[in-house]
Amino acid sequence: MVSVVIRNRNEAVALENVLTILKKIYSDDIAEIIIVDNNSEDNSIEIAKKFNCKIVTINYFTYGSATNIGIQHANSKYVLLLSSHAIPIGNSFFINSIKALETSNSIAGIRYINSIENYSRAIKNNFIVEQPLQFGLMTGCAIVNKEVWEHYKFDEELVFSEDKEWSERVTKEGYKILDFNETFFYFIKRDQKSLLNRYKNETISEYTLHNKKFPSKIKIIASFLKKVIITNTKNYYKTIWYDYLILKAKFEIREKLLKND
Repeated sequence: MVSVVIRNRNEAVALENVLTILKKIYSDDIAEIIIVDNNSEDNSIEIAKKFNCKIVTINYFTYGSATNIGIQHANSKYVLLLSSHAIPIGNSFFINSIKALETSNSIAGIRYINSIENYSRAIKNNFIVEQPLQFGLMTGCAIVNKEVWEHYKFDEELVFSEDKEWSERVTKEGYKILDFNETFFYFIKRDQKSLLNRYKNETISEYTLHNKKFPSKIKIIASFLKKVIITNTKNYYKTIWYDYLILKAKFEIREKLLKND
């Protein structure tokens, strides 16, 4: 049996979708569902209570702190970490995951394959994650071995990529992260503000974890001008040309339909 930890803030609709599927499809595989809620102002808490979830409130949110507090409250050895916009796929998702985890005590967690690029990389590396700082866990949907976590908590100061940093740290200690042949749906729609905030957090973490130097002001401005003047202009004319081809296709369709009449 697996404990499920779901991070949530004001995602009542998505949360209800996820909980409905978890309860309907995976009730025999799940020991408990823990909602780590960051002071939601919608009816997320009411929905969590309706599905008999354990509710833990977090006031100061970082991905690392939300993950740590969720695992801390979990009673199972294996903990599935989910965002409120992710859902496991497949009737044997949990069964196969536990079987894989129990093959060795050196397995710290599972990363689920969710693209052809990931699948190709997994096959090449015999389904063991290499370069964990780049291809480590994605805690939007990932399983963690709590016994390993007891010794290696997630970094609560990082604004992003806490899952990759954790993966690298446990790998250096001799543990393995599996690339696993199961998958999940991720169904979030972000507004412009959310996308911008994610971009900032991802970039800060990228440069922090990889010890990279951020571009100078001159390079930033030059990159902006290149994008606005050159790249956007090219894209504009590509769009115009494609629209012209669509127009041409519509006339051709009309001619063929008239002939058929």
